[in-house]
Amino acid sequence: MGESRRQHLGRASKLSVLSLLGILTVGAALANVIPAAASSNIGVWVAYADSLRADPTNFPTPWVGSPQTIFEGCAPVSACEYDGGAIRVVNNSGNTVHVGAIAVHIDTCTYTGWPAADLAPGADLIVTQLLTGGAGGCTGPTPNTLDTSDIGPLGSSYAGVCTPDGIQPRVDITVDNVTTSYTDSGQVLNTGGIDGGGCTGNESTQWTTIGHAPCRSSLLSLAPPAQTHPVLSTATVTATFTNSCGQPLSNTAVNFSILSGPNAGLTGSGATNANGQASFTYSSAKLGTDTLLAAVSNLAGSINSNTVTATWTVEFAKGGAFVISDLQDVNGNAVYWWGAQWWKKDHLSSGLAPASFKGFENGTASPWCGMTWTTRPGNSPHPPSTVPGLMAVIVTAHVTKRGPVISGDIVHIVLVRTNPGYGPNPGHPGTGAIVATLC
Repeated sequence: MGESRRQHLGRASKLSVLSLLGILTVGAALANVIPAAASSNIGVWVAYADSLRADPTNFPTPWVGSPQTIFEGCAPVSACEYDGGAIRVVNNSGNTVHVGAIAVHIDTCTYTGWPAADLAPGADLIVTQLLTGGAGGCTGPTPNTLDTSDIGPLGSSYAGVCTPDGIQPRVDITVDNVTTSYTDSGQVLNTGGIDGGGCTGNESTQWTTIGHAPCRSSLLSLAPPAQTHPVLSTATVTATFTNSCGQPLSNTAVNFSILSGPNAGLTGSGATNANGQASFTYSSAKLGTDTLLAAVSNLAGSINSNTVTATWTVEFAKGGAFVISDLQDVNGNAVYWWGAQWWKKDHLSSGLAPASFKGFENGTASPWCGMTWTTRPGNSPHPPSTVPGLMAVIVTAHVTKRGPVISGDIVHIVLVRTNPGYGPNPGHPGTGAIVATLC
């Protein structure tokens, strides 16, 4: 009976051990799944940097000096000749991550040893050759050179060889103590398995997500193509920077400039976000059409966008324009632009206006500085029933009456912020304040 119980307890103990081992096995399996989920918040990109035969649209951008970018490679740029592969790690998570190690494997050759780095949300880590120049064959494991286009089977020199070797580089990245392997199946790091420099010329390839076919060049576009706004409002243009496959390139500095128009010479800058976009917003107190351009610069030159336009307009009263006197023309000043008391409220530098003038003219289709205006007495020109909140108003220094016609000069056009209370008869005066001079 005792032996039987011992055998039963033994079997139970073995079952318990097996159960525990099963739980540990399942736990280990689950632990192996977690890194794959975690790695989805880490973007891995590969590129090839060739400054010997540089092409701005192909050279990897961002690079050293770019916003939110930790660069572990040859610097300063002025002292470096780049001829090597590059790896870019992007933190797409909402938390800071620790990149403990990066290793690049090409057949039997391995490069590793870059310093660890902490990446803030949205930040980049770029690793590439640490010293200037290139060298054929495997020169690892220290990445002083990283001429990955010249490494063939068994680490041999592949310089000048134009027959594809079929080698797919592998990159191991350790983030928060979890190592994930990525295969460069597009062969960006080894330029298609040939010596790109010796066989096709320029080797530079823009950043491409690892595992994708090479997206060699880049595109900078500016939108919208045209927009129209009233003066003193704002216009926004958005630049989008991608590789030639449409993959967005973040943390790239973008410069905006107004090439021509009323705001010519105005500039702005920004950094691309995770969607590869940066925006520029500005305001104008001047009328006309601005032409804008965006540009990205790298050590090989500049990449320019298409040009776009922003047109600034002003709104007069419907069917004509209201008038104020030149003595009222002070920015920020309260003005009286319509009503029975116009001739008393709006004293002119040339004297008093005719008492029959109430402040509205409709004889000029598009009034502007240097022109003249005409109207008839009182409210006979039928003023509009409503007025805009911001309204262009004529400034006059002379008002004369000849028969039924009243006329005057246009010394300025100002923008007035109108007050409530206006009505289309002289008993409901129109008032406001000058906010800008348009001409």
